[in-house]
Amino acid sequence: MIGGLNILSIILAALAAMIIGGLWYSPKLFGTAWLKELGKTSPEQLGNPKKAMINAIIMNLVSAFALALVFKWQGAETSTDALMTSLVVAVGLVLSNQLMRDRFHGASSHLSLINGANTVVVYLAMGVVLFYAG
Repeated sequence: MIGGLNILSIILAALAAMIIGGLWYSPKLFGTAWLKELGKTSPEQLGNPKKAMINAIIMNLVSAFALALVFKWQGAETSTDALMTSLVVAVGLVLSNQLMRDRFHGASSHLSLINGANTVVVYLAMGVVLFYAG
């Protein structure tokens, strides 16, 4: 525990985010459409994924840690508290900023939908893991 936060639950929440991301952006779900929206035809065109994966691990740990802090500050005591808090953080803070940047970057609405829905699902999953494993 660090500052009353369960580090194992944070690691598990980040792992859940990585698993969801791996599935989400796989060809079986949204990977093909995502690549198309990026103007690519294969994952190899994105380059070596090593740096991106390391970044994803670190950023998911940061996000899970921050969400755990918000739970603590919010006093999330029920699974409903956890889900509602996760949804507010996902939509009100992360997704809103993501969509704003997408408009400046010229991302298509379809790309925004794929990435934005992933954001919401990931934060809800992290919230569930943090609540039940914490």
